[in-house]
Amino acid sequence: MSARRILGLLALIALLTAAGGCIFSPDDDEGGGTPPPKPELDFPDSPAKLMSNFQTIYEEKNFDWYRDMLHPDYRTILQQETIDQFPDVGEALELDEELRIHERMFSGDDLTDPNGEFVPGVIDISYGKFQPELDWQVSPVDDPIPNALFAPYDVELLFNRGQGHSQISVKGQIRFYVTSKDSLHEGTPKQYYQMVGQVDLTTIN
Repeated sequence: MSARRILGLLALIALLTAAGGCIFSPDDDEGGGTPPPKPELDFPDSPAKLMSNFQTIYEEKNFDWYRDMLHPDYRTILQQETIDQFPDVGEALELDEELRIHERMFSGDDLTDPNGEFVPGVIDISYGKFQPELDWQVSPVDDPIPNALFAPYDVELLFNRGQGHSQISVKGQIRFYVTSKDSLHEGTPKQYYQMVGQVDLTTIN
């Protein structure tokens, strides 16, 4: 999603657009009626499960889940074109800015871009494509995000901004980077994966 980076994928769209508790067992609904079932996230004990959760988080526009998915050292590396367009942003987006961008984007509220222009809120986010191109491997020491597991994904994200506004399509490759730590889930030792970075190689239409 543009101002600094979301997802590269998310960086660009973010630049354009400038429920608490355990995320693996959402709170029961206490209101009346029968609400639609809420999706649940799998415990991310593998990169594949983390990326599946990533898809669900965007489709649900759930900021709390998004925040918990990101590692404290998270960074999005921006394309040179984005850096040239927004020179004050720098070469990467850090965690705080990434969270600020997503909180606004997931809200669905109308916004203003970095130039003060009106930007309609994102009503719905869907995927045209989201698939890995290679297996996960360790990034080299000279990589923008070194010593992490990474895999390039072929991505098409569609951002619906409501009637009368054009749909934004983000297409191309995003390199996703993940890291893990030891954890205990339901009494069983497991690895807990979080996203530690992205390199944006997408285009916006």
